[in-house]
Amino acid sequence: MSPTAGPTAAVTGMALATALGPGLDATLEALAAGRTGFTPTAATDGLYPGEVKAPAGALADDLPDVPAFGRRRLRALSRESLLVSRLGTLAWQDAGFGADAAPDPQETAVVLGTAAAGLSGYLQVLRDGLTLGPELVSPYAGPQGSLNAAASDLSIAAGAQGSIVTVTAGRCSGAHALTVAADYVATGQAEAVLVAAVDILDPLRLAADGGGAPPGEAAVVFVVEDAGRARARGARVHAEIAAPSTLRGAVDGGSAAGPAIGAALAAAGVAAGELSLVCSSATGGQPTDTADGPQAAETAAVREAVGPDVPVLSPFGALGDCAGATTLLQVALTARALADRGPGGGPALVLTTDGNGQAAAVVVRVP
Repeated sequence: MSPTAGPTAAVTGMALATALGPGLDATLEALAAGRTGFTPTAATDGLYPGEVKAPAGALADDLPDVPAFGRRRLRALSRESLLVSRLGTLAWQDAGFGADAAPDPQETAVVLGTAAAGLSGYLQVLRDGLTLGPELVSPYAGPQGSLNAAASDLSIAAGAQGSIVTVTAGRCSGAHALTVAADYVATGQAEAVLVAAVDILDPLRLAADGGGAPPGEAAVVFVVEDAGRARARGARVHAEIAAPSTLRGAVDGGSAAGPAIGAALAAAGVAAGELSLVCSSATGGQPTDTADGPQAAETAAVREAVGPDVPVLSPFGALGDCAGATTLLQVALTARALADRGPGGGPALVLTTDGNGQAAAVVVRVP
């Protein structure tokens, strides 16, 4: 018998960009064809001496010229802000919202998950101020070099007047953002939440030589609503999720992955035997996939929880390590995989781990 399910949140709008393409369809087509998004990428903005060059999964372009909620003068925005504002427009439209049909602005919140958005911009402002003089630093650069800049810009673009939250928790940042959003809609603090996750390639990530998978950049924006409210307004639902289970640090000296899986299954009211798919965050690189690495513990936790016969999807060997955007990418790809299977399939488990002892798990259903 399944555990008792808690409240669920519905993803009614979805937009993303990865190194494999400017959207979910393009990304899936490239994955199916066996392509990767890795190219030699250089960072020469002066934050590090000499040229930093490494293989990485870079976006081919920011996005087509999509106006961000009608705002066209966007040159002052950081790349992270530009990405989430443009993708926010597409996700908002995908949810069926527009000028004539939209939630109350005071009931619309924004939550962003990121590992390092704004940090390189902040460091560059400091460097330019010290080397060039403060009079030559753009007045826009300082505000855009903050962790909350992308979330604030998305809120301004969408006219959202509810809460604005930025969470940073490594590769589990997107999962934490989903947790906040699910809580908002479950408790009535928001009618709709724009949930974004973004991390781009910058000298900090390119210069880090951890021997792991190449870094990848990605941006994702969801529109999240209460599942009952979404059905009542006749919205198309991409996926339904229970509040993700996110755990920080090892549990009893072991990995947090197993307890995170157990908590997520309980929150969703799903027994392990009902799962039809697992989406893993494993990258296929060192050291995270070694026998002692956290993603080896992730593999062991999945086998122990669901057995060896459930298919496992892991796209990050082709996308690279997408940092804080990882969980939202997993949810988007998993939702499409379940939809493509057609009716009758069971739910899926999304599991994200990182090298700092964190784990996040969420159960995904397709109505």
